[in-house]
Amino acid sequence: MAVTGRQFNHIQELLDYLNGVVLSRDLSQTLDLDGLTLILTGGTTTFSGNGLTPNQIVAQINAAVSGAASLRNVGTASPPRSKLAFILAGQVIDKDGTANSFLGLSTTADVTVGATAVVKADIISITEFTNRFTVIHE
Repeated sequence: MAVTGRQFNHIQELLDYLNGVVLSRDLSQTLDLDGLTLILTGGTTTFSGNGLTPNQIVAQINAAVSGAASLRNVGTASPPRSKLAFILAGQVIDKDGTANSFLGLSTTADVTVGATAVVKADIISITEFTNRFTVIHE
């Protein structure tokens, strides 16, 4: 039995970890994704436009696959840094999307949202101390 311990700065980060949410890289800058694709279960997003903001990227993804992505603010920087959060359990992010490397998503293997979720029975403890959250699980 291997035991894993992880610490998080925000409750949402802990919840995303436990649920196996797939996160992109930091999207603090606009991205030039015009013509690039993101291939998900249920649809393909072909991005339109250069200098896309995180909100515009999410809107284009969700236009192709409703509810597939949302934004997570990361840290306390101003303006806030954001990451895409792929939240639909069982959804597959295909490695062959041409936007994957720009978004910090795998280009070597398909990734299934929720595949790394922590089973409730495997959680040993969750603690909070001065707004830092720690989970220990098998």
